[in-house]
Amino acid sequence: MFHSTIHAIDTDIYSKAEQEAWCPTPPDYQMWLERLDNTQPWMAIFGSRLAGFIELKDDGYIDCFYVHPDFQKRGIARKLYDHILDLAHQKKLSQLSVDASKVAMPIFKKWGFEIKRTNKISRKNQILINYHMYKSL
Repeated sequence: MFHSTIHAIDTDIYSKAEQEAWCPTPPDYQMWLERLDNTQPWMAIFGSRLAGFIELKDDGYIDCFYVHPDFQKRGIARKLYDHILDLAHQKKLSQLSVDASKVAMPIFKKWGFEIKRTNKISRKNQILINYHMYKSL
């Protein structure tokens, strides 16, 4: 799902080379198995398909927030976000933070996040731009 989502981004936003640097083809399934052994993603399941997932770290950092292209613009991102927002309140976190892609940044702004800085990540001879954002709770 991660691979499908990254590679469906409009190439005017992230070029094919940038997409490949972000998420190589084929996906590294072993890395994902190891990652999922150490994280607790919250998933949105639509029928029998994985529609999206999100992770919330103990310090309020939102990681790996993706919605499959087949399920975008259906409110799934909002439902996943609302779930971790509830968790953040239960944990009495004072803020949330995220490194949002060019695609996700406007969504987080709509949800009240502010840009703290622009990140430039060098990966496989590509410079990937994202935005470190935060929201006080």
